[in-house]
Order: sequence, then structure tokens, then C-alpha cells
Amino acid sequence: MNKTLGLQLVAYSLVLGGLSYLTHYLAPSITRLTFVAGLVGGALCLVWGFRAVRGNRGRALPVLTLLSICYVMLSQTVMTWGGGAESVPGQRAAALVITVLFVLSIGMLIRLAHAGVVLEGQPSGGIKEGGTQSKTAGKPAA
Repeated sequence: MNKTLGLQLVAYSLVLGGLSYLTHYLAPSITRLTFVAGLVGGALCLVWGFRAVRGNRGRALPVLTLLSICYVMLSQTVMTWGGGAESVPGQRAAALVITVLFVLSIGMLIRLAHAGVVLEGQPSGGIKEGGTQSKTAGKPAA
């Protein structure tokens, strides 16, 4: 991981902790698991982000943390939107915030997993093997 990704992970951890507290404020009876997972996951992501800013290049622990957060947020999203028979005040607003948390968590997981990956078959930018650029590089096709 690089420093930019570490700073993004720190920002994500603060958003995760803040929004999980908001869900607990909106509907405390049905979002206890979201609250606990958000605070614990946010604290862990904060640690991983600071370690990345200091120069640690490992990605295994942050990916595992984000996988568990995504799993909890997915289950909570399904549970809060499903609702059941009882109607809790603030349930729809909490469901919306949990859905936003789930989407942010998936996005951060993809960002973290994709960082630094070089795929084979990527375009080479029009440079031939001899080190010279081809004549058609950068020109639109007719």
C-alpha cells in the first residue's frame, strides 16, 4: 500500500465510525451489530491506514478487515430493508445509512484489492519493441 491509499483508509475509518454511530442513534434496537462492527472495523482500518502512511506495504490484514465489514453490512442491509412485521421508528433512515455504509465498504475493498495490480494485456501506449513510438499512437481511428 502507498501513503495515498493509507490516507483513504484513515478517512474511510472515520466515515465508518461516524455513520455507524448515526445508525445506532436512529434505530438503536435493530442496529446494534452495525454499531459494534462499525466501531471495531473503523478502529482497525484506522490502525491499518496509519501503518500504511508510515510505510508498511502489507494489504492482507486490511483486506480481511474490509471483507468482514462488508459481510456484516450486507447482512444488516438485508435485515433492515426486510424489516419483518414490527415497525421501528427510524428504521428506513437507518436502512438507508447502512446501505450507504455497505456501498462505501465494497468500494474501499475494491480500491484496496485493485491497488498496484498490473494486468497482462494492457495497452502499451503504442511503443514498439525497439523503444520507438508507432506513427498511429494517440491518433483517432479513421
